[in-house]
Amino acid sequence: MKSPFPHSLIPLAMACAALLGGTIVTSTAHADDAPAGKVKVTGQAGVVSDYIWRGFSQTWGKPALQASVTADHASGAYASFFASNISAQYVPNGSLETDVSLGYKTALKGVELDLGGVYAYYPGANFSKASFTPAFNDADPRTLELYASATVAGINLHVGYIPGAFFGWNVNNSGVNGVFNAEQPQAGLTGDSKGAVNVEGSYTFAIKQGWSMQATIGRQRVPHSRDVNWNYGRVGITGELGAGWSAGLAASFTSNPKAFRNYGSLTNNGQHSNPGKRTAILSLSKAI
Repeated sequence: MKSPFPHSLIPLAMACAALLGGTIVTSTAHADDAPAGKVKVTGQAGVVSDYIWRGFSQTWGKPALQASVTADHASGAYASFFASNISAQYVPNGSLETDVSLGYKTALKGVELDLGGVYAYYPGANFSKASFTPAFNDADPRTLELYASATVAGINLHVGYIPGAFFGWNVNNSGVNGVFNAEQPQAGLTGDSKGAVNVEGSYTFAIKQGWSMQATIGRQRVPHSRDVNWNYGRVGITGELGAGWSAGLAASFTSNPKAFRNYGSLTNNGQHSNPGKRTAILSLSKAI
């Protein structure tokens, strides 16, 4: 199955889109801002010192260029596209993540509701291309997550559900006594990873005009796994610098599950890292 977007469109999206999803600084248009019956499109592009997703580095601790574009309809329907570089040491043969989100926002008695789904696609990535002998079986990390969230008075509760395999994980490429960690051979999958659930809560409050703080805690559960499930948290501040520029600083941490301690590179180059270690993240972005 090919990417839902031609590869020739990815550089264009990267050049004219915004930070979204796992980054500190986000730009999301609201349906209330769009003229009746019309669509409002917003975008930003920027850089982060480390691409952190639910407490885990996707870039092996290195910086990432990220961009996204969001289109909001006055009805509450929206669509967004996000792109970021990633590391092949963590995603086999991958260098780019592209996320497509479709959803619907509405308000009910003062509570903002958001229902939708996000499809993550990694062009060229596959566990069979990890540099190991014998090679892993074919397994594409592309993943669909369905989500629902509710926000009131700055407090947000988000629940995500992955009906398929968790980013291509299975007992062949992520099983016990497998790729996770030779020092922790008991860590890994013991069965099918379908049905992963994420629960996340956050609180955002304004400091002054254009500046805010956010605290997030969450838990990711992967079915039929051992020493893999993790808790994570993040505390950060973001602010407007003027002329469309924004900056952010955040601290990220996880419960550091055994499966990811001293994690070996999937390029089999002898390097090791702890993608869930505590880290600080700087971000800088420009609205377009």
